[in-house]
Amino acid sequence: MSADRDSAADSATVSIRRRFDCSFADLWVAVTVPDSISAWFTPCRVGPDGRYSLRFTEKSGESYVKYATVLGCGRLGSAGEYRFLLHDEGYRDSTVEVRAGADGEAGSGLELRHLHPPPPLIDGYARGWADYLDALERHLAATGRARSRA
Repeated sequence: MSADRDSAADSATVSIRRRFDCSFADLWVAVTVPDSISAWFTPCRVGPDGRYSLRFTEKSGESYVKYATVLGCGRLGSAGEYRFLLHDEGYRDSTVEVRAGADGEAGSGLELRHLHPPPPLIDGYARGWADYLDALERHLAATGRARSRA
């Protein structure tokens, strides 16, 4: 696992790169299709306005919802990118970019960049995104698709 941070408060970016031993097509579905996202990330629903609602539950049992608005999503051949605006209640919105592409004969790579997360939440996002990509690895392995290498 690697999570790099540029920690200047107003220009912080959380960046994580992973390599998965699965096809780009399998990885792309896992990170872009709401039902697939729900299987490894958190319950994800798309509202009539196109906004994603993401329900998170803490170990304490407390739950909360965050919203994401897709800014762009595109796939060309064996590479794709999508961007979404993440709405954190009580904080300014931040942007998350996900890039994925074929990497080798049977592998694919993924880079997640969370741009300008709210300063008090940076460390939590760095740990959280790494944990969720671990969950993606487990999901792909459980479905017979992959394992990752940080």
